[in-house]
Amino acid sequence: FFEANFPAASRNMPTNRQWILRQRPEGVIKATDLELVTADVPPCGEGDVVVKNTYISIDPTHRIWMSDKPQYMPPVGVGEVMRALTGGVVEESKFEGLAKGDFVCGLGMCQDYSVSPGAGWSKLPPGVDLPDAMGPYSLVIGLTAYHGTKNICEPKAGETFVVSGAAGAVGSLSGQIAKIAGARVIGIVGSEAKAKWITDELGFDGAINYKTDDVQAKMAELAPNGVDCYFENVGGKPLEAVLALANNNCRIALCGLIDQYNTADTGPVNFNMILMRRIKVQGFICLDHGALMPEMIEYMIKHIGTGAIKYKLDVQEGLENYIQVVNMLFTGENSGKLILKA
Repeated sequence: FFEANFPAASRNMPTNRQWILRQRPEGVIKATDLELVTADVPPCGEGDVVVKNTYISIDPTHRIWMSDKPQYMPPVGVGEVMRALTGGVVEESKFEGLAKGDFVCGLGMCQDYSVSPGAGWSKLPPGVDLPDAMGPYSLVIGLTAYHGTKNICEPKAGETFVVSGAAGAVGSLSGQIAKIAGARVIGIVGSEAKAKWITDELGFDGAINYKTDDVQAKMAELAPNGVDCYFENVGGKPLEAVLALANNNCRIALCGLIDQYNTADTGPVNFNMILMRRIKVQGFICLDHGALMPEMIEYMIKHIGTGAIKYKLDVQEGLENYIQVVNMLFTGENSGKLILKA
């Protein structure tokens, strides 16, 4: 009777804090849009694992998932636990492929504990710790930068490669991958400190501060021979500037449009340049390219090991601070890959 009616207590499992979506946000995410609740940890069923989430990956796609706009996955339902990629440790397993104590990553949601099928979790690669597994070695960051840059933009030696959100988790990796390929790389950022980081430390050839520079004029100055490749994370004015300066057969990897996630803005105004310059624009989602994970991890281990790729992790503390932390993505307060330590 006791175990059937009080499963969390009978297994000495602590209660589980969970962020619940209460309403669809309008504009910036507000405190009333989500609620932090406490629930029991459900029992571990056959084929399941119980994972203690240590880190939560904070990504712009969280804002997409909160909306009911057409998107690449079903939106998070009102009343459901907020979706997120997490990293943690297996505390109980009834899945043959994972054991107690294994470090794993998966779609663990914004909560302290996840109970879900073990097949949905991946062990960390040897030598990779949990914070790094949320960054350059992850599906949402490392694979996004790798596939979008190498397989869609396909930068070649001597070409000009532009990336927006260039100091962010994906953008900073993308620019460095293009540099390894021999391209001339220009990054678009939102502060002088970020401009200095991508040029002085990451080796970008130029930087544009969209908050203080005339983006199109500065891009024309830095790319006198036009733009051959563009990795798009932002939308808005940077995209319009690239389209205006694009060379024939320019390749654009459309990864994100963070500038538009909190607004109803659309664009670009010079969409016709896609036709005039015969531009290839390819939207992509990392979930479609999971088969490339081993290849990407091998690439990252090699180039991080040689120092050709550098990265930053911005680790914030406290599951209770989720709303404030996710909003950092839209104000530009974060520096590098944003992670919440639960």
